[in-house]
Amino acid sequence: MLAVHRNPLPPAILVTAISALVVAAWGVPAAAQPEGVQGVVTDGDGRPVAGVEVVLREAGGGDVVERHTTDREGAFAIGAGEIRPGRELTLHLDGFEDVVLAIGPQHLVVSRIELTMTRSVRMDAEPAAPSEPREPAESRYAPMSKQRERAIRLYNSAVKQYDDGVRKNIEEDVLEAETKLREAASLDPTFAEPHRVLARIAVKNQNWAEASRYAEDILRIDPNDIEGIRTLYLSLVVLRHHLRVGDAAVRLAEAEPSTMTSIEEHARTFFGNGVYLMARELYEALAQVLEDPVTAYLNLGICCVALDDAEGARAAFESFLELAPEDHPDIPMAREQLESLP
Repeated sequence: MLAVHRNPLPPAILVTAISALVVAAWGVPAAAQPEGVQGVVTDGDGRPVAGVEVVLREAGGGDVVERHTTDREGAFAIGAGEIRPGRELTLHLDGFEDVVLAIGPQHLVVSRIELTMTRSVRMDAEPAAPSEPREPAESRYAPMSKQRERAIRLYNSAVKQYDDGVRKNIEEDVLEAETKLREAASLDPTFAEPHRVLARIAVKNQNWAEASRYAEDILRIDPNDIEGIRTLYLSLVVLRHHLRVGDAAVRLAEAEPSTMTSIEEHARTFFGNGVYLMARELYEALAQVLEDPVTAYLNLGICCVALDDAEGARAAFESFLELAPEDHPDIPMAREQLESLP
């Protein structure tokens, strides 16, 4: 039987390891850094927004680094070398709420950034009479519903109140803004932006259980939302939710292949710390998405041995032996493990 180190790390060391995992999760692997970052701006209904002024600047409204205007497809491009943590993207277009995106480590390994701008809604504005017959309710281009209008008003108010509360360090305003965001989300379950802001707040506060719930809300609205996919995966990693992290890892790797390097690092970290339940799920996910899953199958087999999962170990080692080159140094060990399984 393969000797597997089962002694857990002391609690303080383990916590430090997980904290480092979060901080380094989206570090830049040399081979994965994109040559440039493509951006796209859409409205609350998913339609491209042209003519948006996009400015990359130093944090806190500092010096302008790059300035662009979105084309008819809502697209713009930023040089990869200019995307650095601490800078921010600001978006402005009359008739929409301004958007500020703080650049973080997670943006260093993505090739695409998707941003949504919400139309400003004047509280005193009279609804305009439709000039054309109303489209069916199921059309994504149907006129805005009253519920959506109310949700947008509340959302706009909440975002401004939250930003002001954080800037002025007024906790009551921050809490009230979060309540407004939750109310806006309940008013229109198809309006993703309140859930998105609440997820970002939860991540900022390291409330990973809430972050995962809001990420799931986003993905119920748009199953392909990359921010929702990424937030859900990272939350499950930190929460060590082994029952779901494997599916989340596959989903992330398929949506954003450059993140496979980070998923591999997470698997290695859990494996090295003896957290075999998490490592097993991540290696099983990697075996599905990697072009060369030989090492994933080998480590999956070792995890299964440590967890007394004979059936899983057998399947993993057999897959390893089938795919491994003839001169792979771990072939004798894998065969020995197969022979020792009950």
